[in-house]
Amino acid sequence: MAISKKMMNVNALNQNIHLYACPICSLPIQVVDEARLVCEKNHSFDISRQGYVNLAPQAHATKYDQSLFEARSIMMTNGFFDPLLERMIALLERTFEQKKNAVMMDAGSGEGSHLAHLLSKLSSEKFSGIGIDLSKEGVATAAKNYPGNSWIVADLANCPFQSNAFDVLVNILSPANYKEFTRLLKKDGLFIKVVPEIDYLKQLRAIFYEKTEREKEGNPVDSVAAHFTKVQTERVIYDFPLNSLLLESLIRMTPLAWGASDEKVESALSSNLSFVTVDFTMIIGTNC
Repeated sequence: MAISKKMMNVNALNQNIHLYACPICSLPIQVVDEARLVCEKNHSFDISRQGYVNLAPQAHATKYDQSLFEARSIMMTNGFFDPLLERMIALLERTFEQKKNAVMMDAGSGEGSHLAHLLSKLSSEKFSGIGIDLSKEGVATAAKNYPGNSWIVADLANCPFQSNAFDVLVNILSPANYKEFTRLLKKDGLFIKVVPEIDYLKQLRAIFYEKTEREKEGNPVDSVAAHFTKVQTERVIYDFPLNSLLLESLIRMTPLAWGASDEKVESALSSNLSFVTVDFTMIIGTNC
């Protein structure tokens, strides 16, 4: 008898349940009756019909909706992130060559495609994964599309996990909470943050902003270096070919169109761009 997607996700929860902590009282938590998570003080959190759990009691609506997640899935399927993820996979394989049963958390996992892709290319004997995001829509999509992993609605400011729980923490194009990240990572655990670089989507930004320069932001390398040791960076830059479907999906995937006029969006859609520049930096650190 085939196992349901929900049960695949429940089994994944059980595999790493010792890493979880109640978001209300921080006590250990257990799976009960394959239907809910319950802590020692009887705080209870239902496992949804898709197999994810909401461990963010104060969760609220985010700007990241189903349309964005569908667009990101299309771009993912067509290889938009492949060169970046291949570099991450190579790094993980080198770093954990001699280790088994490493647990990786994707902090800001969205609809789950990044974590699922990484895990699909890595040995299941060496890695299991937990994805967290504050967007219930994204987590529900991940639980449905990528069963067999743990998908959790959680707040980066109050992650429902024990300290020193994870071997790897990845943070891809998402906000960071470095205090929580250093708490969650094991000593000598690996942290990988991915940020957009100066030429990221410069062709689209030229249309939306009529210039390609980015606003001045804090230096993320300095932020990582303030919390982690052995910090290094790797630049990943490439051109990605576009057609009309991919151009539309790319525009929906990024924040570029948020608040833009209809005229700007239409100008971008009708631009007939044949490629776009993808430019990332991986910032890699070790928990001290």
